[in-house]
Amino acid sequence: MRLTTPNKRRPVVRGEYNRNGYEVWSDGQHVYSAGNHVQDSTQPALREQDRLPLKTIRRFCIKTAREIATEQRGRFGGVERVKEDQ
Repeated sequence: MRLTTPNKRRPVVRGEYNRNGYEVWSDGQHVYSAGNHVQDSTQPALREQDRLPLKTIRRFCIKTAREIATEQRGRFGGVERVKEDQ
């Protein structure tokens, strides 16, 4: 007879992005964030020439969320654009 363990629910990992950067969430908990600066993702870009394009921020958000989902043996839940903070 084979013993089975209860099914453990896989976390859903999703991302949110805007022109200021992006955040990744796993089952509602914040797990990662990055800013929009070309050279340093921990800093906000204060000048236009230092900003990443929105398309690039979206691509990084997708890539990071997928990587975190893989690391956590979770499911990638997609990304969405959210309103910029003022």
